[in-house]
Amino acid sequence: MAHILLGVTGSIAAYKAPLLVRALQKRGHTITVILTRGAQELVSPLTLEVLSRGPVLTNLWSTKARGSLPGEWTQHIALAKKADLLLIAPATAHTIAKLAQGLCDDLLSAIFLSTRKPVLIAPAMEGHMYRHPATQANIRRLQRLPWVSFIPPGRGFLASGDRDIGRFASLRRLLLAVERALSPPLLKNKKVLITLGATREPWDTVRFLSNGSTGQMGLALAEAAYELGATDIHLLAGHTEIPLPKGIFQITRAPTAQEMMTAFQKIYHKYDWIIFAAAVSDYTLAETLPYKYKKSEASINLTLIPAPDILAWAGAHRLPSQLLIGFALEEKEAYNRALEKLHRKGADWMALNEISPSTGMGSPTNALTLFSRWGHRQDFPLAPKSQIAKEMLKFIAHETPAMV
Repeated sequence: MAHILLGVTGSIAAYKAPLLVRALQKRGHTITVILTRGAQELVSPLTLEVLSRGPVLTNLWSTKARGSLPGEWTQHIALAKKADLLLIAPATAHTIAKLAQGLCDDLLSAIFLSTRKPVLIAPAMEGHMYRHPATQANIRRLQRLPWVSFIPPGRGFLASGDRDIGRFASLRRLLLAVERALSPPLLKNKKVLITLGATREPWDTVRFLSNGSTGQMGLALAEAAYELGATDIHLLAGHTEIPLPKGIFQITRAPTAQEMMTAFQKIYHKYDWIIFAAAVSDYTLAETLPYKYKKSEASINLTLIPAPDILAWAGAHRLPSQLLIGFALEEKEAYNRALEKLHRKGADWMALNEISPSTGMGSPTNALTLFSRWGHRQDFPLAPKSQIAKEMLKFIAHETPAMV
């Protein structure tokens, strides 16, 4: 995996640096931490040394000081060459101003000037400071450098107690940005539409017909598409058991099969890749009651009618440049059924989920067999859904013929 330099500056959000170190390590990365003078007032170098399992670097001038690299008077050059990515998180207005002006009076700013590897900067400060014209001008100046990207701050409670923009980006947002910077941009300039979650077909005002989909696989696919460079990712979501992150994806809620179909028909033409990961109900109720049905001892009969088939409609109305990726959750004669669904619905790729306790709906893991209309068959063994999703999209990006 990657070697990441983590620059921590003197924002109160520096207290989250240990959590960020641990999260990056769980992804398999090696972390070297650089603390500015201000950051040392807020977070202990010893804490970060223990977590990162290496020296915390604080001093540009002396190789004898705590956390230096002995014998390397040009340690900023050596670090810049060795690292795969420089992540400055949190970044204060002061640090952003220094970097924008090319000032170089500490180890972090010296490394910044020395590297042409990807640089990610995550601002964290009070809202008035972030919106100040000087800060915004400095951000724009840095954004003109092709290897520099910003992870925008969120909106929420700040150190002052105000609720405003300037809050340090969420851990999830930071990790996605890191993986995006380190991953091959296989989906660069691609717009991706993903359906996910379970639709719910109402019977009365409190009861519905649905299934056990949680939305985990759909969200994993969305995050994988983001990491692989997609420029616009739109989630068309039914019911999900997991929160969908705000600020990264465009999200449209579509609770029923008909609402999902209607929303899909309005927007599908804008997207290059369309992934059908939602568990859309096969049937809906013929009649919906506008009140709660009162329990009685009598039996009742409910009439079910077919729900709209979104993938089949997309296959019949696709644009020439669109790529359609479907899912098949099967139990018996799984391979034959998945291949039949692939061709019957006009998809390009079909991901087969075989029903088991460790795969499919509600499970954190999955195993897939991927088929294509060009004759591909690729197995993805049991792994976390995040890993399966990324490997699946990478395979599709590499193996789809160039004309698509």
